[in-house]
Amino acid sequence: MAECPSRIQENTERHRPQRAQDSGDRYRSQRANVAQEEDSGDYLFSIGETTSAKSSDIWLVDSGATQHMTCSKKFMRNYKGFDAVDVHLADDGIVQAIGSGDIVMSMKTPQGMKKGVLTNVWHIPKLSRNLFSVGRFTKDVGPVTFTKDGCYGEAKGTKWKIGAREGKGLFKLQMTPVAPEQANAAKSSGCQGGTKSYLWHLRLGHIGHDGLNCIVTKNIGIGIDISSVKKWDVCEGCALGKQTRVRFQSNTTARTSKLLEVIHSDVCGPMSMATFSGKRYFVTFIDDKSRYCVVYLLKSKSEVAAKFMEYAAMAETQTGKRVKYLQSDNGGEYKSDKLARFCAERGIQQRFTPPYTPQLNGVAERMNRTLVECARCMMEHAGLGKSYWGEAVMTAMFLRNRCPTRAIHQDKSPYQVWTMKKPILANLKVFGCHAYVQVPHVEKTAAVKKTPRQAASSVEASGRPSLAIPVGTGMYQ
Repeated sequence: MAECPSRIQENTERHRPQRAQDSGDRYRSQRANVAQEEDSGDYLFSIGETTSAKSSDIWLVDSGATQHMTCSKKFMRNYKGFDAVDVHLADDGIVQAIGSGDIVMSMKTPQGMKKGVLTNVWHIPKLSRNLFSVGRFTKDVGPVTFTKDGCYGEAKGTKWKIGAREGKGLFKLQMTPVAPEQANAAKSSGCQGGTKSYLWHLRLGHIGHDGLNCIVTKNIGIGIDISSVKKWDVCEGCALGKQTRVRFQSNTTARTSKLLEVIHSDVCGPMSMATFSGKRYFVTFIDDKSRYCVVYLLKSKSEVAAKFMEYAAMAETQTGKRVKYLQSDNGGEYKSDKLARFCAERGIQQRFTPPYTPQLNGVAERMNRTLVECARCMMEHAGLGKSYWGEAVMTAMFLRNRCPTRAIHQDKSPYQVWTMKKPILANLKVFGCHAYVQVPHVEKTAAVKKTPRQAASSVEASGRPSLAIPVGTGMYQ
């Protein structure tokens, strides 16, 4: 727990000689540095005088803690347990961290109330107070300065108070954790800023304002119940999910005039977490004219050839056209003998980009980025774990095909160019929202008959909760 600057210096001078003489402590400190990267080993943090009451809701600013730490996981999202890690206190006591997650914090800044996210917060049940790590904040955000009345954080030229001095050298954090259910309830209410525009922003996979406005003003979809699009406040899911670098230079290659003349493809992965069916990759196939995208989830890159055969059969049957060119990068999955033989037999020419030039395969690269951003936004908003990335990507594909894109005329969506029909949007629900499933009559037992509908958020026999996902995606694995 943090102390005032004079006491911090006193503490440092008092303990530094001991650590220099004690090889065990010195080794332990080195292990702490390694643990910070590998989530294993030992951690060190300081302890000061505690306040009179013990509470899991109190956060103290700690200049000696190497990690944000909490004694309760009630405010944590994306929680992940791990093997117990010893955390050594400055008084030679030892407690254990058993998991980590993210915590949304509400804070007062010169620009008003804002929300931020403390990432990789360690869960230590036996900790008497929650600890805000000055070192972690300095590394992730910006410098922290201590004064007589409090401590201040600084980022991008803005300075705000993060802790108030309380009693004997302690600083209490002036940020309030937001419970996941409260955040989800506020975000799922659908009327941020008093409009329905935000609800449709969520329903359409966090579509941008211009895209939603195009759907409404040009009557692209059926079932939209708003006549005009109003600006909504900053969407937390978008803020966390759409952070990118500056894009590559625009591609000036001429567009094709017929369906299936050119198919762009790229593989994305491996993901850090497998889906419930063991998939770690996904491959996209995008028609150049319509920008209609089809996604397949993969266990390994070696499945690309089989999935392209499946895609070609489906696309040619639906459109009555033939695939002429397959454009991809130089990855080994696209140069396999199996895929080469199939393309040769069907008269399909393969186009490969030079090595290390992903921008030359920009259509597929950009689509993968769009799908991942959309999936990340929806998962962040729904508070779901990383294992749901497969469902989120497939849902993102379903929604992106039904939303306008600058790559084609703004008065049509890829789905409309591909099928010559307007997409029906009236049945869309927010990804991850609660739903109720009716039990078929033949499967009802005496106990279930009194409750013919069950919450979709309950756990299925497979061990995972149900999701509200659009019907008709057709390619869930």
